[in-house]
Amino acid sequence: MLRIETMMTHQKILGLGIGLSLTAVGCDLGADGATAAQMRQAMDEVALTGEAQGLEDGIVEITTSFTIGAGVEAIVAEVREFAQSQAPCSTVESPEPGTLVIDFGTLDDACEYRGKTYAGVATVAFEVADDAVLVRHTYAGITNGRVTLDGEAHVTWQDRSRRVETDFTFVGENGTLEVESDRTQTPLGGLGDGIEVVGTRDWTSASGSWALDIVDVQMRAIDPVPQAGSYSLTTPREHVLGLSFERVDDDTIEVTMTGGRRDRVFHVTSIGEVEDE
Repeated sequence: MLRIETMMTHQKILGLGIGLSLTAVGCDLGADGATAAQMRQAMDEVALTGEAQGLEDGIVEITTSFTIGAGVEAIVAEVREFAQSQAPCSTVESPEPGTLVIDFGTLDDACEYRGKTYAGVATVAFEVADDAVLVRHTYAGITNGRVTLDGEAHVTWQDRSRRVETDFTFVGENGTLEVESDRTQTPLGGLGDGIEVVGTRDWTSASGSWALDIVDVQMRAIDPVPQAGSYSLTTPREHVLGLSFERVDDDTIEVTMTGGRRDRVFHVTSIGEVEDE
């Protein structure tokens, strides 16, 4: 179970969105399509859960440089060397066979990976099973200053793809989100070229249960939303919203949301800030 705490200022926006949505429930019963407030709330929740997922994916990416078919200790040695090269500010130890402990220090240490700051400790245990490598991640205070992860994730590597299964609690100023995800990720090329993702991410918040189908998207592992492809989101009021994505610049992705009373366009930054367009 991952425990996620947030200090993000746009949580206040999420809280306002939830409040507006709950206040408006009695006004739009029976109306077709999600309201503007409901669509903004949906975008905020997708971005928030996406940033938490992105922080986790960054750690997964740091620990993915190994050769399928190699023995456990060879894998550990390869990942250790890679982690130290990508985040030289971190301390990487192997306290027992098949295990690495990556310590990013505190936020004051300003330890960065691909332009993102990391702090806390990630313990990664490797197991070889037939033609797959099973990797268990345990996070202790992994944070970028806005989102903090505590708990576990399970990654199964086979051929060129990895299956990432998580179950976590997201705790913020405005309540708790229970999140489950099951995603298959395939690298598009070399490090930094992005990943192709299919799967699901479902969560429960103060407003009810949300179900996200990740249809087929391309994204950088550390971004909160994809840069291409589409999502299908079922809201607590059973509205089905379509989300499509297009990169505007290195820091901004444009999201077009359909299925409401009118289409809406948002811009989402790499740190999860959402702006109406």
